[in-house]
Amino acid sequence: MAAFARQGGILESAIEGKRSQIVTAVKTLRRKLEAGDASDLLVWVIPKALALAQRPLRHHPRYGGSGLPIPAEAKPLIIDWIEQIRLEGIASIISFMHDRDLRCYRDIDLDGRNFVEFLQHEGFDVCPLPWEDPAHSKSDPLVKKAKLEQMCQAALDAYDRLPKPVLLQCSAGIDRSAPVAAYVWQKRAA
Repeated sequence: MAAFARQGGILESAIEGKRSQIVTAVKTLRRKLEAGDASDLLVWVIPKALALAQRPLRHHPRYGGSGLPIPAEAKPLIIDWIEQIRLEGIASIISFMHDRDLRCYRDIDLDGRNFVEFLQHEGFDVCPLPWEDPAHSKSDPLVKKAKLEQMCQAALDAYDRLPKPVLLQCSAGIDRSAPVAAYVWQKRAA
């Protein structure tokens, strides 16, 4: 997503630099998760205020993958993921998960809820901002850029009103959560 606009657009060079740092941290975390080390799930962008994470089991050595359905037997691992982010102190979640992301959990009994609704049921303040992953979208680049700007502002508004710490969540933590996290960081912490 290096095609961010300069002045007059949403992301400037400082935000792009922060986005790049976040992506590097997310990729490091991904390698740990793929190796079976789930001791860390979050990348903190603003300490104890803003973090981001991949969706549960996105990079699990057995159940991981882009768009792959997660079997019912993995429900305890999803509950563990929820408890681990709760132990990290996460109070609120801004979820960019789109229908394609949510379908990964359709085989799991989440008390008749989709995954985002289940997070609300588990006591988190959740702001769903469904957003198709730009990496999978066939939309025109200008449409993608406009959507990014819209989602950055919507997420900033949600961040301002939600209890902290806030978790940004999409599928892999790269194409949606990372640029938005950099934007919120620039507006609230830089």
